[in-house]
Amino acid sequence: MENKEEIVARLKLLLMATRAGSNIQDLKLNDAKNKVTIVFKAGGERVVDIIGDSGYAIIIDVMKHI
Repeated sequence: MENKEEIVARLKLLLMATRAGSNIQDLKLNDAKNKVTIVFKAGGERVVDIIGDSGYAIIIDVMKHI
């Protein structure tokens, strides 16, 4: 099984280094490890459902919501 915590932490760093992710303040994985909350610097949040996602699918799903 893939480590969702590590994937989300690394994805956060990568996105924040890009122009597309310059408005991202944080990516938060919930305790159940089935949702990622994207927190934006300008305010607001988006919740991404990652239940049953592989590591690759987590990346794709989060990217769709930024």
